[in-house]
Amino acid sequence: MRVSTYEIILPLIGTDDKEIPGKALLVNGLYSAVDVVDSEIAENLEKGEFTEIPVAVRESLMERGHITRKDEEGELADARLLGRVWSKLVGYSGAGPVILPTYDCNFRCPYCFERHRLTRGQEWLGHEMKPEMVEAVFAALKKQQEKGRRVDGLSLYGGEPFLKENKETVRNICEHAKAMGLPISAVTNGYDLEDYIDLLEEFEIGRVQITVDGVGEMNDRRRRHRDGVPTYDRILKNVALALEHGIDVSLRVNTNGENIGGIKALIDDLTARGLKEAAREEKEKANKEAMEAKKAGKPRPKRKGFFSYYFKAVTEAKDSPTRVTERQVLDAIIEAGFSPLEAFERQSQYSMLMQGLKAAMAKQDYPKFAPAFCGAEQGMMVIAPDGLLYPCWDLVAMEEEAVGFTDVEAGRFFFNFGKAKWRTRTSDLLEKCRTCPYIFICRGGCAAAAKMENGSYYREACSEWKEIFAYVAPRVVGEQWEELQETDANVASRSCVRTSASCASEDANVASRSCVRTSASCASELSISLAGPLSRLTEAERETLMKTASQQEMFDIIKEAGLFMSEAGEKAEKKE
Repeated sequence: MRVSTYEIILPLIGTDDKEIPGKALLVNGLYSAVDVVDSEIAENLEKGEFTEIPVAVRESLMERGHITRKDEEGELADARLLGRVWSKLVGYSGAGPVILPTYDCNFRCPYCFERHRLTRGQEWLGHEMKPEMVEAVFAALKKQQEKGRRVDGLSLYGGEPFLKENKETVRNICEHAKAMGLPISAVTNGYDLEDYIDLLEEFEIGRVQITVDGVGEMNDRRRRHRDGVPTYDRILKNVALALEHGIDVSLRVNTNGENIGGIKALIDDLTARGLKEAAREEKEKANKEAMEAKKAGKPRPKRKGFFSYYFKAVTEAKDSPTRVTERQVLDAIIEAGFSPLEAFERQSQYSMLMQGLKAAMAKQDYPKFAPAFCGAEQGMMVIAPDGLLYPCWDLVAMEEEAVGFTDVEAGRFFFNFGKAKWRTRTSDLLEKCRTCPYIFICRGGCAAAAKMENGSYYREACSEWKEIFAYVAPRVVGEQWEELQETDANVASRSCVRTSASCASEDANVASRSCVRTSASCASELSISLAGPLSRLTEAERETLMKTASQQEMFDIIKEAGLFMSEAGEKAEKKE
């Protein structure tokens, strides 16, 4: 026996932001097992002193993958299998189109990763996507659907997609999207948004992302208009206008050393303007009503838009004098008056991990085990005004990085070898990620960051992921664990009997939970572990999963084993 290669052992931290005495957190990055155990058990586990762990607890830790009889290669085989199942059933079954109506932009932000566009001159920048290209793009998307690939929605991007002078081109794109039944979202600087309100309503563009970088002059200096005019007040006026018309607005704040000191001032100004985040329950209710209306073929119910905001550190070279870390951004949010748990929701990188942990602890399905960091390694296609196809929006206008093009006459996409190469940038295939405990947590990191850190898109980008997880997991899991204790104040003192799936107990609340008998207490199993269904696969089934080209065959096997993913099944059935 040995401790899993993918084991992570952390303290458990309560809502008072202090360590919970006598408790520790176990997370297995491969099998997604999340468990709270006595500190003594965690210490013995870390030392490999398995005989000091009570038999029932040891058996449970083995079932959940924390302790294993497999060697490193055996666990790696599980990682490869999970990676392939995900890639074939989920990752590459969808095509996420991002359309740039133009490369032109009315802003000249100093940190923009598309600055290289400006060297082409205004004549090149000013080209819009021509009507025949729009027609070809959507004909190609329909062909993707005919091949069984999912096209769930469309995003508008740029340049600046909502330039006042480009409205007819945007309308043409939206008309085609509506004809295909595709929901539309957009990333915009918000400056000309007032000229698009009618179009947003007409085509039910329910969500836009807009960026501001500080209050007043600070924003105007960073979100710089090409004509040198102020931008902050006009942007926020348009944010309020969009919300009044039922459009959700997510406000992004790109943060570095120049504006990190203005986080509290910005939050205070947003609050003073009446821009407040809606309660989670209100959002969930509205989303449910919208889904029900869609299923019934009815218009989306009228309501005011929901407002939210988040902060993200600007990606800069390590020797940049204005570079800040994601942790520094989080600390600045906390200093603005938020608890760590509240701050997580407002810092994009921390929020990502928080949401993943909460989804796993909901126990409504097996935890996700995606080996791909983002859409760039999956089905995302960033479609330029000239029809060139890029895997990542960080690469737009770099023709040498294009992975394909749109054939206007044939109305289809043609891909080069680069597309297949991007699909191999997954953590189960990246050399330094395959045996890392964070294999399905960090998932290889951002490709653009990998290029900056290691000189290649096809390398790992560890960045701050381990540190972020070590800060987020103990607090998010600690909050959940404390809530369970409050639900049943006596759970820690009761005797629980381990069964194959849960604990039998006289109390129905306790019976619904997974827990294991220790010498003094129950160790809470806060997620379902992927180790169980993997252990039910025969060698023949594993071989089939690694070799078959049939999505349906793969799905039938994992469903039989209990590794049921309803989303994956739906995609497989649509494919075949």
